[in-house]
Amino acid sequence: MNHPLPRGWQEFKLENILLDSFYGTSLPSSQVGKYPILKMNNMDNGNLILDKLSYIDLTDEEFNKIKLEKGDILFNRTNSYELVGKVSLFNILGDYTIASYIVALRPNQNIVNPIFLNNILNTQYYKNQISKLISKGVSQCNINPTALKKTIHISLPPLYEQKRIADILSTFDDLIANLNKLIEKKEIYKKGVMQRVLSGEVRFNGFTDEWEITTLDKIIVEKSIRNKDNKINLVLSVTNKEGFVIQNEFFGKTIASKDLSNYKIVDKYDFAYNPARVNVGSISMLENFDSCIVSPMYVVFSLNKLKIDKYFFKYWIQSNNFNGHIRSLSAGSVRSILSFDAMSTMKIKLPSLEEQNKIAELLTLIDKDIEILKQLLHLRKLQKKGVMQKLLTGEVRL
Repeated sequence: MNHPLPRGWQEFKLENILLDSFYGTSLPSSQVGKYPILKMNNMDNGNLILDKLSYIDLTDEEFNKIKLEKGDILFNRTNSYELVGKVSLFNILGDYTIASYIVALRPNQNIVNPIFLNNILNTQYYKNQISKLISKGVSQCNINPTALKKTIHISLPPLYEQKRIADILSTFDDLIANLNKLIEKKEIYKKGVMQRVLSGEVRFNGFTDEWEITTLDKIIVEKSIRNKDNKINLVLSVTNKEGFVIQNEFFGKTIASKDLSNYKIVDKYDFAYNPARVNVGSISMLENFDSCIVSPMYVVFSLNKLKIDKYFFKYWIQSNNFNGHIRSLSAGSVRSILSFDAMSTMKIKLPSLEEQNKIAELLTLIDKDIEILKQLLHLRKLQKKGVMQKLLTGEVRL
């Protein structure tokens, strides 16, 4: 960093604060084996994701050469341009190893605290420094670990201060991890409730009438109004997790054409989907804008309000029932593309509008609980980022 070091801090080349470094194994892995092996998908924002592990069989001699130790820093040396250079901390006990496109950096813990080092390497400043070392290949990008160790300089406070900083940041990490787990549990709970109330397995008191089985062509109407006069310039896309999103904000770039006159208009509470991605959940209702436009390839439709509650339908398209219809209609296809006509043949069980409203209200309350947790998670991440900015630069001393 191009500013005077805080009092008591020292600057080191990365290689001078490491005891060792090594590559992982290129041997094939599987779902069974003697040792768990960490791969790119197990690394995320400085942390490890251990719920999708692969395994590998190695001799004791082979394993001991590439066995991870608690405190090792994992560096992803080969990946896409956006993901190469990921850094995560191996901070657990157990017999683990790594794949060949990951390098283990073993810190000298007499000089540097591994948690401190992991956090500092995950700051935007160091991400930018690491990105300067990227070399682009035909299909993947690479970072030479030797160049990394010789090029990257780390500014360190005294070891006791590193430990205090690491403890504070670990407290934030624990809060964030617990919130993530709580959100995951709430979302699993929501899926269970949806399955029961949208199928009629569980019903509200006072409702006993039979549900009507009908096809979607009786309740959805295709819309294909074009943006001929270019009055609307808000171009949105539909994603499987966030629903309607602003392209610049979500993708970091605009992927729309310069000529927007052929784009389809979506009004508030209309639904839209990408026919080639509806199989992964890219279908949503427009709620946060009065109107927008979407790619001409999208399917846009509205609902017959006399037959179905818009929020009931919003949750139905998230259900196992809807996803089962999509799998059935896509069976035997090389590429899963769902036309409006095909979607119109889907069957749906409908209670009365009053019962639909009750079901939608229940699921909306659960969604609000999840949204509150997500907002709290976002706040904790912002708080950690602010604390890191002050502690990892020496602006605030401990």
